[in-house]
Amino acid sequence: MNHRLLPAWLLIFGLGAVLRGADTVEIKLATIMPVGTSAHKNLMEMRAAWQKAAGPALKLTIYAGMADGEPLLVKKMRARQINAALLSAVGISEIDRSVSSLQLMPMMFRNWAEVDHVREKIRGELESRLRAKGFEVLFWADAGWVRYFSKEPAAFPDDFRKMKMFVLAGVPEQVDIMSRLGYQPVSLEAEQILPGLTTGMISVVPVPPFLANALQFNREAKYMLDLNWVPLVGAAVIRRDAWEKLSPALRLELKAIAETSAVKIRAQTRAEDDDAITAMKKNGLVVEPVTPAVHAAWQALAERSYPLIRGTLVPAEIFDEVSADLAAYRAAHGGAH
Repeated sequence: MNHRLLPAWLLIFGLGAVLRGADTVEIKLATIMPVGTSAHKNLMEMRAAWQKAAGPALKLTIYAGMADGEPLLVKKMRARQINAALLSAVGISEIDRSVSSLQLMPMMFRNWAEVDHVREKIRGELESRLRAKGFEVLFWADAGWVRYFSKEPAAFPDDFRKMKMFVLAGVPEQVDIMSRLGYQPVSLEAEQILPGLTTGMISVVPVPPFLANALQFNREAKYMLDLNWVPLVGAAVIRRDAWEKLSPALRLELKAIAETSAVKIRAQTRAEDDDAITAMKKNGLVVEPVTPAVHAAWQALAERSYPLIRGTLVPAEIFDEVSADLAAYRAAHGGAH
């Protein structure tokens, strides 16, 4: 070979290696959110924007509708089978329990304004805790208010005590708390909900309306109590070792794109709840109204649960911080619902 041509060959070889993705960072992001939901569609839009910004430096693959269950998705991240996931607070609590404060404190939040306020108030602390465990938060999201769907009409807390209630597998503390409050929790993976309703293994599912509609739980659980029990809150997280393979400048750009996606996900999933209820009512869903007496009974139950939740499902210091932040927020806004 003519040695004067060697630099040109090296240049071509080097360019070819880049084009083939020799230094490409591969990110596999999984979620139990079903294909076709607004959350999934926005993830796909984020993927396209990330790919455009990163070029051959990144390959992002989205796996939606995963039937594994969120605790198992976290295990898969730790085993490097995937390196990112969009999770609810239940899943993220497998990494650090502090995030439970945004979801597992029933009737603590009255509306989305309060959820948004507290999340922004404590997100720095939550992200620091997750970072210390080896995970970076890409964005925060939520997916509607959890309501109770049941096979039989029910309104008061006592009405549900005779029914078998679904609890996501992998949260034994929640099973214990519900049992101590007089309920019959049945621990199942998410993909077992519809078969469980069909066979009678369970008769109550606490879930946001959009998810009940998407997964057709209302086919078996035709009654919905119109009570905002807890918000379904979560985040997209990624292993730090995968994230830090990207350049700092690119990480900043991708984080900005992710935050834009988060704003859309939060807005659309909140609106999706109302649309889902309307659609399910056309298919026979009966919405049980919440009278002042019903609301008071559920509020009393929630407050009975707080001493059991504080220090178990939610770290005591975070529980107290959220309570104080909400009290200050309500004082500044007249305490209005």
